[in-house]
Amino acid sequence: MGYLSAVYDDFTHAQVAGELSRLFGLQYELAREEVTETRTYIDEEGQEQEYEWHVLKTTLSVKPLSEIIAAGLPSGGPADRYGVYMQTCGNRQCYGNPFDFEWISRVTSPYGYRIHPFSGEKNLHRGIDIGAAEGTPILAVQDGHVVSAGDAGAYGLCVVIEGEDGYQSRYAHCSSLSVSAGQEVKRGDVIAAVGNTGTSTGAHLHLEVTHNGEYLDPYFYVDNGGDGYLPGGGAAQNPDFSQNPGDAMGDGSFAAMLEEAEKYLGFPYVWGGSSPSTSFDCSGYVSWVVNHSGVDSVGRQTAQGLFNLCTPVSRADMQPGDLVFFTGTYSTANPVTHVGIYVGGRRMIHCGSPISYASIDGNYWSSKFYSGGRLP
Repeated sequence: MGYLSAVYDDFTHAQVAGELSRLFGLQYELAREEVTETRTYIDEEGQEQEYEWHVLKTTLSVKPLSEIIAAGLPSGGPADRYGVYMQTCGNRQCYGNPFDFEWISRVTSPYGYRIHPFSGEKNLHRGIDIGAAEGTPILAVQDGHVVSAGDAGAYGLCVVIEGEDGYQSRYAHCSSLSVSAGQEVKRGDVIAAVGNTGTSTGAHLHLEVTHNGEYLDPYFYVDNGGDGYLPGGGAAQNPDFSQNPGDAMGDGSFAAMLEEAEKYLGFPYVWGGSSPSTSFDCSGYVSWVVNHSGVDSVGRQTAQGLFNLCTPVSRADMQPGDLVFFTGTYSTANPVTHVGIYVGGRRMIHCGSPISYASIDGNYWSSKFYSGGRLP
């Protein structure tokens, strides 16, 4: 849909039916090979007889749709628009900008697991921290009514806005508030000012957004005023590595993970696959292994989604059981495009073609290395 929108703008099915047929024609290739085998049987007289057995070997090869799109996407405007659609997961920026400037480069702590700056424990950071000078005006990212406005303990001075259809936003650590509970606000209204109240290490806005109670990564859903999101709080190709990524996986947990992972050695790569019955793609394989080894429960994640759940670890600090992430293995707006499980000795087990062990020091994987990642 992102490709069709970038190339055609508004369209009907009739207008793109031919292009859809072309894309799917390129995506799937059916190969048939007729084989004649000579077999034997024992006849009624007990004699061995030969006969011909005809076999039609049929192989369906599937090429990732993203590769086909990348190869055929017109350069310039359509390619740029397609990149924006992919960066925003279908342009779903349902929340506005909390500032009147681009804030992406000011993120001091992204959404995801991290070492808490006060407790020292690894926990899920359910929002993003945006560094700004104390007193900087904070804007409402949605229409709605103010659920609460006041001191909220560790959140400090905090505003919570709730809109229609289950959307809610929280603004924490403010220095002052410009609204009160029960007040109606519009997207873009000034509601507070950046501060350093509550459990805070410096002046910043802690922003959380939810929909029907589910926490969302603001990178995907909040207008950033710029060109896209940078997972891990750093520039693409340069994630921020934590000084204390947490304890490495214990021997028992790693053994359980490896035992589950090795069950599927030799399984073919299948784009979108996420179980033994369908086989796997890279992220489907790692998600399955993590879930079914008892190590964690992460659901079905993409490679980027798995990275967002991890604490980034440098290449030198990776330990067995860490995940290992790569970039640029196919064309997409996400920095992270491939994931494997690091087993030590500069090797990983991953869903290549097929599932196998591989050295991360080889020319290809070394050139594509992005980051290690430690699960909580």
